[in-house]
Order: sequence, then structure tokens, then C-alpha cells
Amino acid sequence: MHGDFRLDNTLVRLGEAPSIAAVVDWEMSTLGDPLADLGLTLSYWADASDDRSWLDINVGAGITAQPGFYTRNEFAARYAELTGRDLGGIGYYIAFGYFKLAVVLEGINARFIQGKTVGEGFEREGKAVPVLIARAHQMLDVAASG
Repeated sequence: MHGDFRLDNTLVRLGEAPSIAAVVDWEMSTLGDPLADLGLTLSYWADASDDRSWLDINVGAGITAQPGFYTRNEFAARYAELTGRDLGGIGYYIAFGYFKLAVVLEGINARFIQGKTVGEGFEREGKAVPVLIARAHQMLDVAASG
């Protein structure tokens, strides 16, 4: 599995029918359940109907909320269609993705607070952590009830 699969870790071939030309940033790759990659991808995904605060914290790949992109559900359904995998437990994998991302962003936030980051935009990372944790709990609640 890739370990950090998301749209901004791909190189896209533009054109009439855009396609992924390559997947980059493989340093977190490992043996594991491919659904963990799907769950993480969906934790970054933003739908046009998402709460504005989700889009504002810049954790979701805001580009996916634009016209022409699948919704989270459509993306997952297409994945299931192409791979034949059962996505009955996908809520747990998405929750895991939210928790994983929250841990990574909290580490970045700690370095930002200590003045050890270079560049702009790091002030957003800490604000995203409680939102991610809340979304993870919501996913677990839905998964447990369904």
C-alpha cells in the first residue's frame, strides 16, 4: 500500500480525458490492507456539499469539491467496481484515515508552535486536528450503527 495516497501525490495527464500518469511520494509505502489507502484518500476528499469549515481548514483536497469530480461515495463505488473489494467496513478505514491525518497534523502544528517550520500555511494545521478527530468519531458512530 502507498501509505499516503491522495490526489496531490499524483501526476495528472491533462486533456480531454484526464488520467493519472504517476503516483509519487512512496516513502510511507508498506505491506498492508489496500482499504487503508482508500480510507485515507477519502479522508482527504471534499464534496461540494461539505460544510464550509471543512473546506476552509484546507485538509480536504478542495479541488475534489469542484465540478467534474466524483463525490466520496461515487469514488468509493468506482473503486469497489474496479477492484471487486467489499467496502462494507469502509467507515472504519475512513475513521483510521482521519485519526492518522490528525496525528500527522498535530506533529506539524507542534513544530509550527516551536518556530521550526519554513513557509506559509502551517497555522491552519492545528485548527484541523479537532475537526479530523470529530469526523473520525462520526464515522465510527455511523459504522457501529450500520
